[in-house]
Amino acid sequence: MNQTQYDDFLNFMVEMTDKADEISMKYFKEQQLLDVSVKDDGSFVTRADQEIERELRIMIEGRFRGHSILGEEEGGPISDTDGYRWIIDPIDGTHGFMTGLPIWATLIALEYKGNIQVCMISAPALSSRWWAGDKFGAYKYFAGESFRISVSSVDQIDKAQLVYTGVTSCENRWHRFPELLTQVWRERGVGDFWGHCLVAEGAAEIMLDPIVNVWDVAALHLLVVESGGVMTDDTGMSSYAAGYAISSNKELHQTLLSVLNN
Repeated sequence: MNQTQYDDFLNFMVEMTDKADEISMKYFKEQQLLDVSVKDDGSFVTRADQEIERELRIMIEGRFRGHSILGEEEGGPISDTDGYRWIIDPIDGTHGFMTGLPIWATLIALEYKGNIQVCMISAPALSSRWWAGDKFGAYKYFAGESFRISVSSVDQIDKAQLVYTGVTSCENRWHRFPELLTQVWRERGVGDFWGHCLVAEGAAEIMLDPIVNVWDVAALHLLVVESGGVMTDDTGMSSYAAGYAISSNKELHQTLLSVLNN
């Protein structure tokens, strides 16, 4: 991907997240319009989730007709190694969104032959956006300014801040999770997309996400990697399709895996 392609894709993602933010904030401010229902997997879906994905699909199909699309609400190809695939989570953090918690975001990733090329994460209730391009670095927009971000340099578990999604889910996934809690300097249950973003910008060193789908972490994988960190499975292999995600600043990743896998 050259500079022109990166700029074109990134600008298009800005257009998409502008539209997504417009829709999501309308419903976030007017909770009575949400029309919440339960999906077959037991998770919640709102009218906002459905409307955002529908609008983004229309935009992509109008601009890149040959590209495939995988979205949380309408599905799509499981993999596409022959060309471009857009991966969309219209609202990551739906449960918080529908109760007024501001920790939710629209996640968009563009994959080419199995590798994420460009991503954008927009969290309008936090007045924040993050984005990255393969070999172009990772960035954040906040308080009217855009700036490059990078992971921290902390290299010891006892000096690390750990964030995670769900105590019970983490304990079920990693039986030594309670022990890890006693070894880190500080821990907080800051889950979903935001935990990975905090690792990418150096505010935390470890993020554990025990149950995820591809659309939950595809965009976040590139953000973490381009900020100098890693997102892997339990073996240390870089992945956004393992069904769970372990992100860190890289410096203490092997030690972290040793604690979790002992």
